[in-house]
Amino acid sequence: MSTKIQGAIAALSALALLTACTPSSDDPDATRNGANKTAEAAADPVFRVGAITTEAAESASESTPTAEPSDGATSTAEPSQSTDAATSLPGAEDFGEVTESGDEIDLEAGQRIGISVENADLSDISVTEEAHPRIAHDPGTFFDASGTALESDEEAQAGSSTPTSTESEPTDGESKGSDSEKENNAEAVSAPDESAAWISTYGLVADSEYTVKATATTADGDEVDLNATIAVGASDGQPMSVRTTLADDQTVGVAAPIMLNFGSTVSEDFRDDVERRLSVKVTDENGKERKVEGSWGWLYDDPQSRLHFRPKEFWPAHSKVSVDVPLKDVPTSENSVGQNDLTLDFEIGRKQVTTANVKTHRMTVTRDGKQVMDFPASLGAPKSPSYNGTHVVMSKAADYTMTSERWGYETDVQWAVRIHNNGEFIHAAPWSAGVQGSQNVSHGCINLTAERAKQYYDSAIFGDPVEVTGSHVSLSTNDSDISDWVYSWDEWKKLSALD
Repeated sequence: MSTKIQGAIAALSALALLTACTPSSDDPDATRNGANKTAEAAADPVFRVGAITTEAAESASESTPTAEPSDGATSTAEPSQSTDAATSLPGAEDFGEVTESGDEIDLEAGQRIGISVENADLSDISVTEEAHPRIAHDPGTFFDASGTALESDEEAQAGSSTPTSTESEPTDGESKGSDSEKENNAEAVSAPDESAAWISTYGLVADSEYTVKATATTADGDEVDLNATIAVGASDGQPMSVRTTLADDQTVGVAAPIMLNFGSTVSEDFRDDVERRLSVKVTDENGKERKVEGSWGWLYDDPQSRLHFRPKEFWPAHSKVSVDVPLKDVPTSENSVGQNDLTLDFEIGRKQVTTANVKTHRMTVTRDGKQVMDFPASLGAPKSPSYNGTHVVMSKAADYTMTSERWGYETDVQWAVRIHNNGEFIHAAPWSAGVQGSQNVSHGCINLTAERAKQYYDSAIFGDPVEVTGSHVSLSTNDSDISDWVYSWDEWKKLSALD
């Protein structure tokens, strides 16, 4: 175990000596909670704020109690400490110097924030990045005086991978509060009982300023606040761009994923910090927030990193989606940082779902639950089958030249709608009109007459789902720009970098 890791754990353990101290009393039943207080005043709380390395933070968060109370018994004794613990008080290399309200602390990008308190218990913590105050709070990890990681009483909300549901309307006599009040309430992380220290989950962003607020409660029940500032210097890392294939104000189908493409590879160790900063908000046409369960997923590098967001089910039709990607100066690897922030506002249109059945040789289209097309079709021949699974409309062209090295053809077609980048299209194929509805003769595409293909072409938009059924082969998650719906929901969630 490294010296830094040992130092962080020792620092946590040393807090026990300080928090276990109680005012002297002749009454043997006197408690830390002040059941029989003496006239002797308790020591004032002492805050420390500093940098914790990722390695030390992860090692500390894995700490567990070394002794458990016997069955039916509740332990009230403070953890035992060695005589060496007193010499391991938190220092600048662990929880930093003593910090008072108004102090400014200089830290480096990528480090984590460590906050400890002596002579009191932490009540709550909030860390706000001034340039991006809308980012969800950092849940961090709380520790007791013995250095044992504590489970938070509330579920972590960082990352906004699942857009929040619409807030309920207040009952008579209740006030919803101002936007600023709701934002401040959302940022605060409540500490479990007996909390003596906290370490952030996420690393600091380069060239940024943070406001740190902490509240501690003394044994007498008094609350003491800390309000300090952390300044983070610029990074010399190489800039890494992030872009999206969607456009502002674009209207897309209900299966359209949000796609982020990075200029290089985001290291796995940094993906949680990147992902937790992203937010997705869904509203109806009137601006009322809609509850939509969804998750980000890191797809295989191609060779640059790709990060997609998809809902558990298709997007609700006629919705508006706002995406915030504040990644400027966010570390993306040991030697790179985000080059730019990105925002995106687009709309979900009507719910149009296309189903093509290999066995019945038909293609049907429903729009907002009503069938609007039912066409005879010809799908992939047995030697060149269409693939089962949820395809997504990717692009379309009125005139397109289809080529295939595998099958050795080059053919001009009309009204071509690409539904996968493995070569599957829905397009006009007048040469197969005689067998459409009775035989499958294509090289994997869905063949329609020119008139029917034009009707479908005019209705299709990016992100419309196309379900193919009845084939003896299925889509793979490999070699696809949009394979999001090939994954089951449980499989998709595992692609997130957040626990």
